[in-house]
Amino acid sequence: APFPFIANLAGWFVAETGRQPWLVYGLLRTENGYSANVSASNGLFTLLGFMGLYALLSLFYAFLMQRELAQGPTQHAASHDHAPAVTGGQY
Repeated sequence: APFPFIANLAGWFVAETGRQPWLVYGLLRTENGYSANVSASNGLFTLLGFMGLYALLSLFYAFLMQRELAQGPTQHAASHDHAPAVTGGQY
């Protein structure tokens, strides 16, 4: 269950590191690497939007997992555990 989340975060980390290699490797100072066209309020709005989206998705995921766990295994799946073995000759 946690693997998609881990893959998402790892992909984001790799993308951001690759997007700004000059900042990462010290060739460009961080103070010179920001965009003058993006205000702090735009950054905050985007951050809060992503946080809200992830919160909604997390709640939806928790709801679905709780519903599945409350239902338990189905009878159909349990009946296949004791299926008779096929014996030779006739099909």
